[in-house]
Amino acid sequence: MSRVIFLCPFARNDITGGVKIAYRHAELLRQAGISAGVYQPEGTPSWFEANVPVIRDRRSIPQADDLLVFPETLNGELAELVQAPLSAKKILYCQAHYYALFNSLPAERLSQLGFARVACQSTVAKGFLERVLRFRDVAVIPCHIDRALFRPREKRMQIAFIPRKLPREAAAIQRIFQLKYRQFANVNWLPIENRTEREIAVIFGESAIVLSLPFLESFGLVPLEAMSAGALVAGFRGYGGQEYATAENGLWFEPDHLEETSDALARLLGDILRKDPEVERMRQAGFATVARYSEEATRNALLDFYQSLL
Repeated sequence: MSRVIFLCPFARNDITGGVKIAYRHAELLRQAGISAGVYQPEGTPSWFEANVPVIRDRRSIPQADDLLVFPETLNGELAELVQAPLSAKKILYCQAHYYALFNSLPAERLSQLGFARVACQSTVAKGFLERVLRFRDVAVIPCHIDRALFRPREKRMQIAFIPRKLPREAAAIQRIFQLKYRQFANVNWLPIENRTEREIAVIFGESAIVLSLPFLESFGLVPLEAMSAGALVAGFRGYGGQEYATAENGLWFEPDHLEETSDALARLLGDILRKDPEVERMRQAGFATVARYSEEATRNALLDFYQSLL
């Protein structure tokens, strides 16, 4: 029986959206009756829950009828495997298109590696892959947000943020805010580092505001997860966020607009305290945006993509 194997030879403690999406895709395929698993020698990631067979022994892949799903980070073991003579089909699922430029393999070679199909998670990434890397007929398999997990909880006057990708900008925005808006000195700033997916969902659900700090994103899950949790979102939309960021569902800025982002956070806090109707309008716009990224939409796109290859 053909298997879809997502290749994730990364440390189990690496917190990246790409690994989480690979596991979620495998889960949805299995629910639809398709044999799917993840190759990760260190075992299942420690920071989120998954119900997927994990392959740890390289010798068990690939089998002749397998579909091997490569990420865009083709280095080390992945670079060796993608260039090896294989009877299995090779698929590229690109989750961060800019990362494809900085592999041990030259970017101009990627379209010559014999991928049977190429997919990505956003229309923004699709355009880049076709224009710059010269792939043809790139499919879009949209992400979905777990709205049962990322749900509103009792709110606190708290600004949550994930500083990992932009620590300097995060620190600058917070310092500007503290210097300029001393009336909000009691508002808690909560950096999220080395937390599980479930812990992040609780923090977002309890936070009045989430500061958005994407960097080199093809899509960007964090703002949508924050919206799903009922938080107001302000900050950067990222390149991929063009697909969903609007004036109705958040306050969005370019990544060097640090003072403007601080101002926006203060504005949202003031609106919350005044019970401004705009707060609820923005929250409802966020819920409506998240609803477009449903599990059903992802499942349908996955089946349409993979059933034609099996």
